[in-house]
This record gives sequence, C-alpha cells and structure tokens, in this order.
Amino acid sequence: MSVILSTLAELSTSVDPATILQAGPVPMIDNPFPGIPDFTSLGGKFTEWWQRLFAVGWGIALIIAGAYLIVGLVAMAKADSNNPHAHAEGKKKAMGAGIGLSCLAGFAVIVGAILAVAG
Repeated sequence: MSVILSTLAELSTSVDPATILQAGPVPMIDNPFPGIPDFTSLGGKFTEWWQRLFAVGWGIALIIAGAYLIVGLVAMAKADSNNPHAHAEGKKKAMGAGIGLSCLAGFAVIVGAILAVAG
C-alpha cells in the first residue's frame, strides 16, 4: 500500500498543473462518426451550437429512459403473488426501457458501425 501511495505522491509533485491546462483535453477515442459532413463552413458558433443541442437532447433522452426503467422496476416490485399479470407487465416495461437505455448509451458506437458499413 505504501508503494502505491508513494508513487501517487511522486506523480502529483512531478507533474506541473499549468502544463496540463495548456495542453487541453486529450481525445481518448477516435471519432465514432467518420462520415459526417463538415459543418465548420457555417462557422464555429454554429458548430458549437448544434453539438451542444445534440448533447442536451441525448442527455434528456437518457434521463427519460432511466425514469421509464425505474417505473418498470417499481411495477415489478409492487406485484404480488396474487397478480402475476402485473409482474409480467412490469417486466415488459422494464425490459423495453432497459433496451432503450442501452441503445441510447451505446448510440455513438451503433451509429459509427452503421456509417462504417454504409460508407
């Protein structure tokens, strides 16, 4: 444990924070959308605007899908042994919402794969 702590302490003292801030964010993965059109000809403000709008819409969709998943799980939990149909309906809702949430979470990978196959 002390080896890990000493290594972390050494790293924290040897890296200059100003260098990290000047370098900016480093992309962790390649662009998953290789075939999208270049909107920079419409100006940087437009590109920034539509990217933010898309991110907000995607985030709202994730929140809504998560809420539907919670509703389905609660419906499953509220069903008792006297009403198996209620449990089946809750399971159906939870499965649909779980699939939707998974697809929304993996949207970039899914669309990137479709564009790679189509392009």
